[in-house]
Amino acid sequence: MRSPLPVLLACALSVSSLQAADCEQPTPQTAAYPSAVIADYVLGCMLSNGTSPDLLRKCACSIDFIAESIPYDEYERVETLLRLQQMPGTGRAAVYKGSNWAKNAVTHLREVQAESTLRCF
Repeated sequence: MRSPLPVLLACALSVSSLQAADCEQPTPQTAAYPSAVIADYVLGCMLSNGTSPDLLRKCACSIDFIAESIPYDEYERVETLLRLQQMPGTGRAAVYKGSNWAKNAVTHLREVQAESTLRCF
């Protein structure tokens, strides 16, 4: 099976060259998200949904909406919670799996992601 990375990179380059004149300045909130986090989100989104230039724009729209809705430090905490929740076992990890504050934080991110899907896709 061929790696989708060359296709994703080609899509990114074609979209960036086509839309260079249309690029908006990032909002202060979006600018606070590291480029690697934005790229990781967009690549994951495209791997889940497809590798067309149209999907690149939709996935970029989605992370932009999330960045406008959730400060980066909160996003980073929730992403860490999600990774910890995937770890097998009990003990200390149980705090991250069953506590109300962890569930509420994850629920908030999921709601913002759902809203971004409605707006961008």
